Amino acid sequence: MSGRRNHSRGIHLKRRIFSRQVKESFLIICQGENTEPVYFKSFRLISADVRTISYPHHGNVLSFVREAIRFKELNAVYDNYWLVIDKDDNTNTDFNRSIVLAGDAGFNIAYSIQAFEFWFILHFNCHIGPMPRETYSERLSRYLGFEYNKERATCLRICEALKSRQAQAIRNAEIVYERIGDHSNVAAEESSTTVHELVNSLNRFV
Repeated sequence: MSGRRNHSRGIHLKRRIFSRQVKESFLIICQGENTEPVYFKSFRLISADVRTISYPHHGNVLSFVREAIRFKELNAVYDNYWLVIDKDDNTNTDFNRSIVLAGDAGFNIAYSIQAFEFWFILHFNCHIGPMPRETYSERLSRYLGFEYNKERATCLRICEALKSRQAQAIRNAEIVYERIGDHSNVAAEESSTTVHELVNSLNRFV
């Protein structure tokens, strides 16, 4: 009797081991030190793992992309590679070149023109047209009901505040992307973002 019970238990354990699923993996490389990494790590993914790293010391987007490519070449173990980049003060030429360079190296690109906070703004307003990034903090503070800044504690609070508005932000980003231009000169398409594409990719594993 006891021998049969042990045998059945062994089969049961084997079935559990073989049925274990391997999780999808994401590497998300960001320019921002707190805002972007904290935001993407806030996703509660069931069947995927996310690693975020940042190179905040690189001001020039081409330098950032080249370093990200070197990192990818040394860490070719992920299923999905994403770069999160901002136009900021980079020239149109450098920004457009960085997108091509990153794409050729196997990265998906979540860009924002001018900066990542435009994605946050789309949670509240479908804005079409230029918006100086100097106005982002004031706008977000008004929308959120508390002072916007890039400190980690504030970033965590922002993530919670935006969760219920994510579907609206995705719709707004899609509308803006469709109307902003033909994407032949991405750097000139202010204001716009493709962060929603990364969000949609992550949401497949929520």
